[in-house]
Amino acid sequence: MTPGRQYSSLGKLFDDLAENEGATVNYDHGETIYKEGEPDNKVYRIKSGGVSQSQRIPNGNLLTYQILLPDDIFSTYHLSSSVVNQPCTAKSLVDSTLQEVLRDSFKEQLLNNPELALQVMDMISDELQSRDRTLENQISMTAKERIYSILNKVAPLGEKKGDRRIIRFLTRKELAEMAGMTEETVTRSLGELEKEGLLKKNRGEVVLLP
Repeated sequence: MTPGRQYSSLGKLFDDLAENEGATVNYDHGETIYKEGEPDNKVYRIKSGGVSQSQRIPNGNLLTYQILLPDDIFSTYHLSSSVVNQPCTAKSLVDSTLQEVLRDSFKEQLLNNPELALQVMDMISDELQSRDRTLENQISMTAKERIYSILNKVAPLGEKKGDRRIIRFLTRKELAEMAGMTEETVTRSLGELEKEGLLKKNRGEVVLLP
């Protein structure tokens, strides 16, 4: 185990732990990192790519409540435990590279770095609030609002062309799964958003307009 030491950032802490006792792992587009309810003893940091976190809602579908981007850290729930049952499902939105470190090692280093521990506490609070807000909005948001919200969240992973973002990595099926709705509803919602001038549909891609 890496001896207790001081780190200037969470990124440097992860770099050290991943190199000495963790791992750097590549995930393909659409690959599951872990499933809701599965036991897991790791904390993750995104080196490149993006990850979605989804939770099952009462109708049995998964609803995505958070999109994570490079440098984001996740699976920090219940740091008092070395192994937790994951409260959500995490998937790789595009080809992604993650640093994976053992929860016990991460926790031990945070005890030696209280400023970084406070940052992690803020992350946990933000994630819980994001999850609660999104699950509440499931009731109040219309289908097209939900789709547009997801597209804007994943936009940083798309190709930038001027002031537009081109999203090619999400199929209708994947977008439907993230929004907790049917593919038919996604298609109808995209059509409505296009009529409103918010996006343009091309074959195999969606272009978000300014």
